Amino acid sequence: MSSPTPQGADGLAEALAPYRPTSPSRGGAVSETFHAIREAILDGVLAPDAWLREVALSEALGVSRTPVREALNRLEEEGLVARTPGAGAQVTRLSFEDMSAVYQVRASLESLAAEYATRQGKPEHLARFRQLHERMTAATAATDFEAFSRANVEFHHLLSVAADNAYLSRLLATVEVAIRRFGTRSLSPERMTEVLGEHAAIIDAIAEGDPERAGSAASAHATRARASTLSRLVGRPI
Repeated sequence: MSSPTPQGADGLAEALAPYRPTSPSRGGAVSETFHAIREAILDGVLAPDAWLREVALSEALGVSRTPVREALNRLEEEGLVARTPGAGAQVTRLSFEDMSAVYQVRASLESLAAEYATRQGKPEHLARFRQLHERMTAATAATDFEAFSRANVEFHHLLSVAADNAYLSRLLATVEVAIRRFGTRSLSPERMTEVLGEHAAIIDAIAEGDPERAGSAASAHATRARASTLSRLVGRPI
């Protein structure tokens, strides 16, 4: 993960450089600015409790204050930003209760998604699940937390895509945002190996066309992830 929010305009500009829109179109400036700030928050570059100043962000991202203001409004709707009257916008933080609830909701939703994905039974999705599993296996062997985390995010997003249910996908999108904020801090070499086994159980059930087993495997995975994450992160800021 990148270092959390740096102090000073120069430090902020440097930290946000990878997220800076390359050529923000006139009509897409708000969307690109929203995406840039959102990704910086989810990657931990803009850390919890960090103040988000419109002028500083506009200068760092090379856009006017208008798209920054609109982007902050959208981020507030997503729960990533909170506004304090007279003080400005600030990156939110997740409490222990928030983290616990996210994983409980995830267990129910991803269980359903795995069942739907199995019933859809599309070979291209199964092939993609296996490709991601191979990437995560390689990352585990190299103890590469960043690569593992990226592939893991893709794996869980694919569950939503493979389920092919618009309403379920919208619900899971909210969960995905919260899970990404945990980053690599909940990972350890031991947990990486456990995740591989838990994902393999989901993949095997999908491959064998057993929706009930796929759902149970996804639920068990989310339950184990919740226990592991809370045990590692309790008492630590997130």
